[in-house]
Amino acid sequence: MEEKILERKWFNYFNNMRNKYNMRLSANKPIIIFLDAKDASKKYINILKGNKNGFFDAMELTSKYFSTRYNCLSIWGTDEISFIIEDADMLINTINNEKNYRTHDIASVFSQYFFEYFNNIYEGENVYWHCKCFNISKEKIEAYIKFKSRGILKGITSFFLKQNGVRGAYGIKLEEKIEMCKKYKTYSLIEEYQNGVLQYKGDKIDLKEYLKGNIVVLERKNENVEFFDLIEFDKSI
Repeated sequence: MEEKILERKWFNYFNNMRNKYNMRLSANKPIIIFLDAKDASKKYINILKGNKNGFFDAMELTSKYFSTRYNCLSIWGTDEISFIIEDADMLINTINNEKNYRTHDIASVFSQYFFEYFNNIYEGENVYWHCKCFNISKEKIEAYIKFKSRGILKGITSFFLKQNGVRGAYGIKLEEKIEMCKKYKTYSLIEEYQNGVLQYKGDKIDLKEYLKGNIVVLERKNENVEFFDLIEFDKSI
């Protein structure tokens, strides 16, 4: 019960923060860009890790690219991803030349960048993305990552059970869902991803250690990966 109250508290807090800055973002606070795939759980047979250039592979490479480009943190899992960008101008300068901090401009352009990059990797039909952006104070970044991590855990365990024929998976208590998932041999497909994948400047880092205040790199970005330039997108926008 206490966890639910705390979770509701953070939900209300971040929702209010998003609404507060609905029209114009501040240049003096970190910007969060949040994207989730439209109808992913209904549309895709399996968004879990399993095949090269599948959904999770595309998410990982796309997260790596943008977190490198903007020197930022990203946390992703299931069909959602958040970028926590502390240098607002670095983001704005790639969106337009007029220093426009309006949320609808930032979200609409960034979502196109993300769409192009992700779908260039993903070997399936095009995935479309909802995109939201809002400010957050620097001292709340850790709380945001905790909040998203728990949401990802809820989503991925529900999706996994649903894939295994369990009815009403989304209504089962989280702790019970986790134990149910562990009984399947294919649990390894989600174990690595169930709390969300945290990346910093392209490197995969340890989530638990980050929440303790430490940056522990689990996997360095591959410097040999060829990323196409976003400037090419601008010509068609």
